[in-house]
Amino acid sequence: MKVLLVCKEMIGYERTAIMVLGSKLKESGHEVKAAVLKRPLTSEEKEKEKKKKKSEPKFLLHSDAYAAEDGEKVWKNTNLESGLSNSGDKKDFIFNEALIKALSFQPDVVGYSVMTGEHYDILEFNKTLKEKMNFISVMGGPHPTFNKTVIEEDGIDAICTGEGDVAFDEFINKIKNKEDYWLSKSFYVKYNGEIYKNGLAPLVDNLDDLPYPDRDLLYDADPSLAEVGLKSFIAGRGCPYKCSYCFNKQYNDNYKGLGKIIRARSPEKVVREIEGVLKKYPLNMVNMNDDVFMLKPNGWIQEFAKLYKERINLPFSSNVRASSVKEEDIIALKDSGMTHVWMGVECGDEEAANDIFLRNTTNETIIRVNNLFVKHGVKVNTFNIMALPTENAFEVDLKTLDLNLKLKPNFASFGLLYPFPGTAIARMAISRGYFEEDKNTLYLDSNKNRSMLKFKNEYEKRKIENLQKLAGICVDFPFLRPLIPYLSKLPLTKFYHFLFYLHLGYSHKIKSQPIKLKSLLKEIPIYFNYFKNLVFKS
Repeated sequence: MKVLLVCKEMIGYERTAIMVLGSKLKESGHEVKAAVLKRPLTSEEKEKEKKKKKSEPKFLLHSDAYAAEDGEKVWKNTNLESGLSNSGDKKDFIFNEALIKALSFQPDVVGYSVMTGEHYDILEFNKTLKEKMNFISVMGGPHPTFNKTVIEEDGIDAICTGEGDVAFDEFINKIKNKEDYWLSKSFYVKYNGEIYKNGLAPLVDNLDDLPYPDRDLLYDADPSLAEVGLKSFIAGRGCPYKCSYCFNKQYNDNYKGLGKIIRARSPEKVVREIEGVLKKYPLNMVNMNDDVFMLKPNGWIQEFAKLYKERINLPFSSNVRASSVKEEDIIALKDSGMTHVWMGVECGDEEAANDIFLRNTTNETIIRVNNLFVKHGVKVNTFNIMALPTENAFEVDLKTLDLNLKLKPNFASFGLLYPFPGTAIARMAISRGYFEEDKNTLYLDSNKNRSMLKFKNEYEKRKIENLQKLAGICVDFPFLRPLIPYLSKLPLTKFYHFLFYLHLGYSHKIKSQPIKLKSLLKEIPIYFNYFKNLVFKS
């Protein structure tokens, strides 16, 4: 069968789900392609774009469309009945390339990998595509997993409600073999006017049984990802912690009795995957993107560190939680090339951190572990969340800033609390009157721009949002701390917004990655596109 996998813009990070699903489907003999809504152009594509005639608008498709070898123009002799809009409308712009790929490929199934906030454009794209061709549409990812009512949307035929590596492949095989696909485990499916709500299939027990992620598939859809020297890998799945702002608690409850939550690939399998990417694509830094990288079976870290140093020997970063860090693991990983960690601090007010976020980690522990990393020469980047559903939110956020000033991290990243569907924090915010969740709720596709919560008034909300924009800059320039309460009051949100993303880009690309002039010059246009897209996100 022909399967098209679609996601929205990725802002420099690969969608592992698409790569793994594509690989598994190809293993079963299906033909698979991927498409990205609103992807950035590579430097080569930009040069070609400049040379194009004005009479040849980008991604315009007509029934008598002509062909191009470079992928910027449409496929030849597609003989499509209806063309795409050239109105200049924003949606036409972000849809056209993906629509062209879909209409030329004529997939039997279109699968969407969707995070909350992205679903609006995905639903609109799917609606447009449904008007032009027949296919079965399937939505997977965090949004349908925790917001299952999306199955009721017009044009959505099925949703995957959990882990899809094996389940989606089985779903596709049932369609191919004309079996009762509407009874597939881990899926809600519309069939003959009914919605079949099936239970979850067990979790994949041995992650080594899954094929290597198909990066060719994703990089063909978005060539800019291949050019970026930082690439992400996943060594394990699962997180046992119960933080209220995260989906993992609900996810773990959903899968109770259906397999082990914490699972790890073998160190050999992980290193082999990195080796394969290193031979084929630019790679100057590895990001181990597990939820909690150091949460591994006994001996795993030491074996991985040994293999990585012998066969990869590139700088890498990982995500850590202070309460799961051991000093011997820091030493082993530092020796193998770990230069940075991303550590969750979340909130500097211990009462709020434990009562609202259910963090159950003291500031003392965070400071101690931070100092251990510094002692062994590993730089720490911190994750922080502001705009909590509490009466003294601004004061709580100032304490978060002050804890970061004490930690002196390499980079302090500050986001705004996002009440994701299905999370404990969303329920808490609703019960406290800070948030309303109904069919009219507008979910944003970024936690960096505006808070979704309601505060006393717009002035109070603006102060909190301004503080979030300024906090990371203040950590780098501590002399600004006495001015922060005053600066947060000023009606300069758009200016602060610009400064925030300028600082964010600098911190990600310059402070947290190795600088190589040749690769930097090639990546600048791509990162500029990311910057532009982030700044102008609504």
